[in-house]
Amino acid sequence: MTQPFSPHAEALPPRSSHAAVSGDILAASYQPLWHAARSLADGGTTARELVALCEAAWRRGHKTINAIVLSDFDRAYEAAGQSDRRRAGGQALGPLDGIPFTIKESFDVAGWPTTCGSPALRDHVAAADAVVVKRLRDAGAVLLGKTNVPLGLRDWQTYNAVYGTTRNPRDPALTPGGSSGGSAAAVCAGMSFFDIGSDIGSSLRNPAHYCGVFSHKSSHGIVPLAGHGTGARHFGEQDINVAGPVTRSARDLELVLGAIAGPADEHAPAWRLDLPACGHRALSDFRVALLPSHPVAEVDREVSERIEALGDALRCHGATVRANVRPDFDATELWRTYVLLLRATTSVHMGDAAFDDALARAGTPGAGDDGGSYARLQFAGATLRHREWLQLQAARERFARAWARFFDEFDVLLCPAAATSAFPIDEAGEPWRRHLTVNGRPQPMTTQLFWAGHSGLCGLPSTVAPIGPGRSGMPVGVQIVAGRYRDLTALRFASLLEDAGYGFVPPDGPV
Repeated sequence: MTQPFSPHAEALPPRSSHAAVSGDILAASYQPLWHAARSLADGGTTARELVALCEAAWRRGHKTINAIVLSDFDRAYEAAGQSDRRRAGGQALGPLDGIPFTIKESFDVAGWPTTCGSPALRDHVAAADAVVVKRLRDAGAVLLGKTNVPLGLRDWQTYNAVYGTTRNPRDPALTPGGSSGGSAAAVCAGMSFFDIGSDIGSSLRNPAHYCGVFSHKSSHGIVPLAGHGTGARHFGEQDINVAGPVTRSARDLELVLGAIAGPADEHAPAWRLDLPACGHRALSDFRVALLPSHPVAEVDREVSERIEALGDALRCHGATVRANVRPDFDATELWRTYVLLLRATTSVHMGDAAFDDALARAGTPGAGDDGGSYARLQFAGATLRHREWLQLQAARERFARAWARFFDEFDVLLCPAAATSAFPIDEAGEPWRRHLTVNGRPQPMTTQLFWAGHSGLCGLPSTVAPIGPGRSGMPVGVQIVAGRYRDLTALRFASLLEDAGYGFVPPDGPV
């Protein structure tokens, strides 16, 4: 195949002009996937034209945003041409046939590097496509390239020494989030119709919130992760970690999830995925729990007031809304359990030297700590004995039962994806030592993990939908949590919110 484009080239290939872009072209660049799919089916556009729209957006914004860090537009045009010929012959493979997409850099693409942002893996070339990449190609979707990630996928920003820094299309001084920050930035900037990211610590959720797009963290285990990450491909499904789509419309999330979800090949003979349908047809049908903030993880008023305002609007739509309700468990205990299990499962990617260092720090109370508890927990989690890991499963089961009781009473929980809107890029020091300003006071960045683990520890689905700008003018998203395997309930609620006017708004002007 063609060698992927180097992101450090001094000049872009001269395929099209960098002159002013017409409003029609800009509007087309930001259309949702479902609209493009309908145009393909009706003969109103071609797959090659859709690729050209994405390439034009990439040319406008790449040098500033740096979201797609590996690309092969020649190969994409070739695949798009094949899609157009299928449609002309009445043999389209489905709604995604001909739709251009990107993929998070941590997913394997045959013949392309998978580095997870590590210079040591710069020459690591994948031998085969990840399962989700293969499924999307089999559905006729057209791969454009790979989107940027932080080193080791361990930051709520997106930068690394291999591909550089990715910036928020709405304000390049701010982060797009992480670790699926390149995914959200590419979709927000019109460079891709959708992307597939991963989420173990809000890596799909906070970028969607920061960039004003949609994302879906799927129920744990329903989307195979084979071919994701580096160094541990022979292991089974990773604990807590999931894959899911990033899009510009809630309707698009369900289209993409339908293409990538289902048992891996080795499990396919024994079981199939049959997610429970959502029977609700209007917002008034929903029983909504509202949690704008939490004592364990205070949320900035810019975010919490938008969620409170959403609750008021939902009441006007006839929904049953109860504010400040929580499942009946100790949230601090859940946060502690989540951090320990999070770092236990990610420890498989640690080198021997890093693991030895974690062993030493885990045995030294307060080592490397700035006064909080996260530092101790991360080292203790990375070095858990198997017996301790098993003991934590009993706590997780208690939390899961409490969530099940909670979702007997409510259909969805609305809560923050993060404590603030997008914050200024800060690449100094280790991520876990940084702070955010929340309601005028410093808050450890790691406190944000509460909103990741609150639902993530027990594998619950979470959809993030934009609900309008905050005081700063930057987007605010709401995290829509539903019961385990009730993905279609969270997605239906997001779609109804979008129908009510809570949707994607393009960035101001060409990026």
